[in-house]
Amino acid sequence: MRLLPITKAQSAVPYLPLSNEGQLETSQPLASEKTHSMPKKENVAMDESHDYENSHANRQPQSGHYPILTGNPLTKAQTEALGEELNALYQEVMESLGSDEARYIQRIYAAVACSEMAGRGLLAVAGRLSSKRYQGGTWLLGTALLSFSKIVNNMELGHNVMHGQYDWMQHPHLNSQKFDWDNVCPAPLWQHSHNYLHHTFTNIFGLDHDVGYHLIRITEEQTWTPSDRNNLFKTAVLALGFEWAVAFHDIQISVEEYADSTELHQTMQQKTRALLAKIARQLAKDYVVLPTAIGLTLGGRSALTTLSGTATANVARNLWTWAVIFCGHFTEQAHIYTHIDANESKGDWYVRQILGSSNIKGSKWFHILTGNLSHQIEHHIFPDMPASRYAGIAPQVQALCQKYNLEYNTGRFSQQLWQVLKRIHHFSQPTTEEYHAYTQSLAKADTAADSIDKSEHRLGGWSRLLPPTLRHTLAYAK
Repeated sequence: MRLLPITKAQSAVPYLPLSNEGQLETSQPLASEKTHSMPKKENVAMDESHDYENSHANRQPQSGHYPILTGNPLTKAQTEALGEELNALYQEVMESLGSDEARYIQRIYAAVACSEMAGRGLLAVAGRLSSKRYQGGTWLLGTALLSFSKIVNNMELGHNVMHGQYDWMQHPHLNSQKFDWDNVCPAPLWQHSHNYLHHTFTNIFGLDHDVGYHLIRITEEQTWTPSDRNNLFKTAVLALGFEWAVAFHDIQISVEEYADSTELHQTMQQKTRALLAKIARQLAKDYVVLPTAIGLTLGGRSALTTLSGTATANVARNLWTWAVIFCGHFTEQAHIYTHIDANESKGDWYVRQILGSSNIKGSKWFHILTGNLSHQIEHHIFPDMPASRYAGIAPQVQALCQKYNLEYNTGRFSQQLWQVLKRIHHFSQPTTEEYHAYTQSLAKADTAADSIDKSEHRLGGWSRLLPPTLRHTLAYAK
């Protein structure tokens, strides 16, 4: 699948050069995956003013929790030294890749396919059983296997393959340009919002759109509004439909990102058509074609057990994916940045990835189910390294963090998830200053309607009932 065209943007990471062309062709590596192939940026001379800036980089929020950074807490000399050590670790691992990693991802692919077939088969059989007890047990087992398949497909297989972690294998479909996951989000849209934007501008408020996903307030840098009182409810909705939020996320981002581009309409039309086509294929497969075929073959009850089991598996996958992603990014000590140094070096970038990420402790099977995003720190510093190697290098990364006095945030799943929920709840309520600022903004606010592209008027007055992102999608798809 070809990457959709994007216009050139300014990167906060100078050593991550962006495309000079109007399109990202299939032969081009994604920006986030170039971090380790770029030549090392020359050291920037350290002076007293820079040291002073670094010493004041860690700014405590008004609440006293949830650290915010305005710069790198280390000196330039320290970040350069850290960068060299991490570069050496990366090169050591990448030069050792071979048959073990290839065999591992192929086994994962086989496990996903086999568990999906077994799960769907059991769901179909469940409808033919006369005993409610056996029917319920078979349905649960089939749903569990299908949930397992969808989770591993998205996490350990899709996420990692589409990061380019296995491109070196030159496999016909286990590569970042051709793989398409079991998800309503098209691969190119996800790669733009995730591989490029999120991994380049990690946790920089206003640049990394994964900070709150335009829906949830998780830092005081986000202006408080009354809707934030429903933070926990909005989080529950987001978790239940996480694949849908991911699918429309790039549309929401791109409307703003390409607003001044002369190719806005063409770009958005390609993106929205690709999104609607992928949604149609996914819904048809899960909720129309397979249930109908099974119903015609085995009867209406088998169609219903297939339909209900598939819907439950999709929700289970969404909840699990949401929990893993949020535990990796929004725990209590996950740092948010207000801006980034225009001269950020690779070492500076490493520091930002480490401080903005959180790990989760667990067993080998737990790590597989998370796509090894339980090693979120290692993933963020080495996004194109095969994720199966993260566990092996984690002790070395942690030792380097201790050496340079950097927080290596890790904990049990229950502990990290509780911190995430506390953070979401914390920012649902405003401080006195934030509420006062909100009331003042109301007095000064312009009551003009939201700025919507002229093409949206073709939808008619009923479009006002739809969320803005959905309005954009339907308008540009025409």
